[in-house]
Amino acid sequence: MSENTETKLTAKEKREMIRQTLKAVNAADKGFVARDTFKYCIDLSEQFISIYLSALVIDGIAQAKPVEILLLYAVIVVGVQALLSVIQRFLFRRKGSHKFARDTNLQKNLWQKVMTMDYIHLESTDTQNRFANAQRQPNNNNAGISAVCNCFKFTIGGLFMVVTGVLLIIPTAFRSPTATAGFEGFIQSVWGFIAVAVITVVLELIKSLVIIPKSILGFEEVQNDKNIIAAKRVEIFFNQYVLNNYRTGKEIRMYSQQRLIEKELDIAQKTNFDGWLKGYKKALLPNFVSQLVNILTKVLMYGFAVMRAASGMLTPGEVIAFALYFENISAGISEISNGYGLLKITPTFCRKYFDFLDIPDEKYKGTIPTEKRNDNEYEFEFRHVWFKYPDSQEYVLKDINLKWRIGEKMALVGKNGCGKSTLVKLLCRLYDPTEGEITLNGIDIRKYKYEEYMELFAVVFQDSKLFSFSLAENVAADTDYDSERVKDCVIRAGLGERLKAMDNGIETCIYKDFDESGVEISGGETQKLCLARAIYKGSPFIVLDEPTAALDPISEHDIYTKFNGIVGTRTAIYISHRLSSCRFCDEITVMDNGRIIERGTHDSLIAEHKIYAALWAAQAEYYKDTAGELFA
Repeated sequence: MSENTETKLTAKEKREMIRQTLKAVNAADKGFVARDTFKYCIDLSEQFISIYLSALVIDGIAQAKPVEILLLYAVIVVGVQALLSVIQRFLFRRKGSHKFARDTNLQKNLWQKVMTMDYIHLESTDTQNRFANAQRQPNNNNAGISAVCNCFKFTIGGLFMVVTGVLLIIPTAFRSPTATAGFEGFIQSVWGFIAVAVITVVLELIKSLVIIPKSILGFEEVQNDKNIIAAKRVEIFFNQYVLNNYRTGKEIRMYSQQRLIEKELDIAQKTNFDGWLKGYKKALLPNFVSQLVNILTKVLMYGFAVMRAASGMLTPGEVIAFALYFENISAGISEISNGYGLLKITPTFCRKYFDFLDIPDEKYKGTIPTEKRNDNEYEFEFRHVWFKYPDSQEYVLKDINLKWRIGEKMALVGKNGCGKSTLVKLLCRLYDPTEGEITLNGIDIRKYKYEEYMELFAVVFQDSKLFSFSLAENVAADTDYDSERVKDCVIRAGLGERLKAMDNGIETCIYKDFDESGVEISGGETQKLCLARAIYKGSPFIVLDEPTAALDPISEHDIYTKFNGIVGTRTAIYISHRLSSCRFCDEITVMDNGRIIERGTHDSLIAEHKIYAALWAAQAEYYKDTAGELFA
């Protein structure tokens, strides 16, 4: 087996996966499989009733029965079909709403997992591939979760077809023969009927248990091929997040990226095409044999019915009914065996759904509640913290020792890649240290309840995102919010004038994805709104990762001069490449190559003539004309 192909499930694992799938479906929409199966049986009953009544009409015509009787037959046929049509339409509408509920709730499980799983997993390419695969399974009618539901529906429906067909065919199958000798006598005898029935059943079982599984085997390998999984994710990414996102249109046109995108899509599509073509080639011969079996069984059934009719054992209507009953019995056997055959394959695909949901959260969530202090007296400390990313041998942070208290304002500076943002991610428990510990008031932060600990922080990341919700919902991060408080936070973040220009005020939708009246905002305005969101949260600890990177000099100056008023008594960590913007902080921490190499005030670090002083001198020519104005 290729190293790019996942291992197959054992028989015991398949049974457990089926049980787990049905349990998940019932949790998503209670009673879905039972309702769907009932509707299917109603649909099947219409076929048998129509066959039975149609045979009566045909025989009535052949026997020259009175017109009144024929009209009565016709009225009964039309009336029964009309009644069943009304029932079917009602059940169909209910099925549609319940299927929507089932699929939505199954997808919701995936969304909740994405939003709550350890961040360290979310950044993994393997996790993203598994998520893309899991998303396809709730609606996968061929071999996914939907297919498992269909297997049970078709199996019960198959039993219904067999039992009903046998009951209806018995009166015509066991009649006294008109001949008793030779082949004709054998055909007219009970043994002839049993022989044809056995041959038909055997052929259907061979088709469903041997031939069809072989045709699906190639597709099972395709679904498990990691190269094809990755290629499919590339297609989804470009379709959903690049081509369907109007905000990417500018870059595509300005930098003529059409050929780049087409090339990447062509590679992904070729990988998919080659994989599926291989699957189709493997399925070609089994599918051909399967069709031959279908033709053979039909020839056998209709030939048997015609020979019995020729001997005078069946009326014209009974000939049609006999053949159709027999065909339905054969189809029922086929559905039962198909259901069994598919149940051997579907667990492989259902596993992709549960494998994603079962990704373990390795982060210890803790049990100690965070202390609710009116004085906000919190002290954080890094104690000999080392950290390296998963699947990496290089440490990003090396022996970090750092301490600060609430109310202090610290700037974290250094060259790109020195570990500044990683340090903040560890503080906020997006990651845990590889070695060492981080403490809050002397207690390892891993021992605190995760949700409560996260409430201590409000972070404005350099790449912070807003969503296509209203301005108020973006700021409050909730559908319920304090309108006045939202306005105050937006004004404090420096967007007061922009807010006044919005026709719908804080109810204005950000972006135009779902609202034509939505507004487009600049990068600087995005960062200001993200800052307003951090202010609204009201956490005692605020982290600003390059919060003014997209701001113009005037807006930047406005943020700096109001910074103390914005942060208040809260602790603030300010990450920046612009050293001139760090002078308002109580302390500056300088990082280089994953280590803390200097700490102190701006003046003391300049006086030491080390790394910070060298960085300051290197940047001096860019801000020498404005630095004095900003921080005079």
